[in-house]
Amino acid sequence: MVRAVALRLDAAGVDWWLAGGAARLLRGDAARPRDVDVEVREDDTARAAGVLGLPAPALAEGGGWRSLRSQGHIAGVAVDLSGGLAVTGPGGHLTGPQPPTRRARSTRPDGGAPWPAVPLLPDGEALARAVVAGDTQRRTRAEEALPADPTARAAALAYAESRMAEAASAAR
Repeated sequence: MVRAVALRLDAAGVDWWLAGGAARLLRGDAARPRDVDVEVREDDTARAAGVLGLPAPALAEGGGWRSLRSQGHIAGVAVDLSGGLAVTGPGGHLTGPQPPTRRARSTRPDGGAPWPAVPLLPDGEALARAVVAGDTQRRTRAEEALPADPTARAAALAYAESRMAEAASAAR
């Protein structure tokens, strides 16, 4: 399913991130995602929903979280699209990060058509968002989802700290 999403969004020129459990699964986590979470820029949300065959996006706000969202199914798999996700809370105001614009393709050993690159939301982003929002339940889940490898975990924590500093600065 992720390949289908990647092919559709790439063909439409939409820059995007894969987030949530599907991103953790592709990183090697034992996550069992219930859906495919996709994040795009706010101005790309309607186009992304259209190419994915999802309903028109609507504003979703609550608990300090804000985005344009569209939810639906592709081939029986739930897809959750968020555009322009922003978090505001005790830790400040956090937007982005902006999705990558480079669309590399990986080669296949069987010589078939190249697989699309799947840009994964950076490790530590979910933790930064939870801390900024002041959401202890999300923070606990985000901490549990950090990489087990000490080097990767340290990098994810450093990334989260830089994003939290950015959020605090944006709130001033």
